[in-house]
Amino acid sequence: MTSSTQDVIIIGGGPGGSALGSYLSKAGISNTIFESAIHPRPHVGESLVTSTTRIFQDIGFLETMEREGFVRKYGASWHPIKRNAELTIEFAEFPQEGIEQDYTYHVDRARFDALLLKHASELGSTVYQGTEVKQVLMEGDRACGVRVAVAGQTIDVPAKLVVDASGRRAVLGRQLKLLEKDPQFDQFATHAWFENVARSATGRLHDIHIYFLPVERGWVWQIPITETITSVGVVVEKRDFVQNKGEIEAWFHEMLCSTPDGAVAMQDAVRINEFKREGDYSYRMSRFTGPGYLMIGDAARFVDPIFSSGVSVATYSAKFASEAIHRVLRGGEDEATAFDDYATTLGAGCSIWYEFICLYYRLLPLFTLFIQNDDYRMQILRLLQGEVFQREEVTVLDAMRRFISAVEANDEHLMRPYLGDVDLSVVDELRVPTRAP
Repeated sequence: MTSSTQDVIIIGGGPGGSALGSYLSKAGISNTIFESAIHPRPHVGESLVTSTTRIFQDIGFLETMEREGFVRKYGASWHPIKRNAELTIEFAEFPQEGIEQDYTYHVDRARFDALLLKHASELGSTVYQGTEVKQVLMEGDRACGVRVAVAGQTIDVPAKLVVDASGRRAVLGRQLKLLEKDPQFDQFATHAWFENVARSATGRLHDIHIYFLPVERGWVWQIPITETITSVGVVVEKRDFVQNKGEIEAWFHEMLCSTPDGAVAMQDAVRINEFKREGDYSYRMSRFTGPGYLMIGDAARFVDPIFSSGVSVATYSAKFASEAIHRVLRGGEDEATAFDDYATTLGAGCSIWYEFICLYYRLLPLFTLFIQNDDYRMQILRLLQGEVFQREEVTVLDAMRRFISAVEANDEHLMRPYLGDVDLSVVDELRVPTRAP
């Protein structure tokens, strides 16, 4: 392992870290990725949004996605708590600029992440797997490298800049005590892979299917991983989550049977691996950058996964971070200015995702109403495809807020009984994080 000073050290070899390494290598910026696991390693989050295709094109990875035969995702379907009431969208309705295909992908994350990390290596990133970053080295308040553990030893590796792409480990954010739990979301997911899942009664076999549950903020995902294997997960608030491992299977099926379409889909399903559980779903760092460092993807912010935004946020934050780093290291721009721009851009996009999700949970029927409205359908599609970094292009959020305000003000409104317990004032209180002073 080299002790020479790299331009950039990247903590984590998931989609964000691999995409960043790819961008930097293509720009001629030396970078080293330290990944604590050995790929392939299991990971949840198997459905992508179409905006990620643009990133794959940028870094030359789209050909690999096609060659590897990942399941193509042409749209999404939502199932309310009544039989045969499926609501669908197709990505082809809203062609995205610069993207020629009308689909994205469902992926086995173990295989997808391994391929993307290999791609970064082939482009020039130095990759160390099974090498855990124990801490970020600081000179005063400036990051100057990392301390890694490998083969029973610790080694200090210097760098001009450090990027935390460690996902929910959030190495740097936890070290600097920047992590803030979301004030209103405290959700858990239980998931496994199954065979013999009936994917759709309407023929939409390759959609992601979302089933609403009769509990607050509860829902089920159904994602085709291969032609025969389907990922199914139940997401609920912590208060509705079963802690006893011995009861998990019975509880899982009880949740699925509480939604009619989900019960039909799972009636002949056979589980083929162990249940896994995920927590700490919603949090953010109080800032995304500081002297000598940036955070990307889940290491910066994680919003509820209802709209499959995780990989999109990871890869787009990698793109924006690479642009800021390039301006600093190659363009001579002031670091504080470049990093402020990055933090503002990422914070704005995450805030739009967060607001959309809060509105969704505040009044579930509103989503159904607006997506069927010709005046707003295209904007909803734009959001669902991951186009979230231009606030002026998603005025639908303001319209949704006005509608909700009308429902809240009228005790006799037909939708009043469907109001959830999400506090929309929190959306405005969460400021967009910027660079440390």
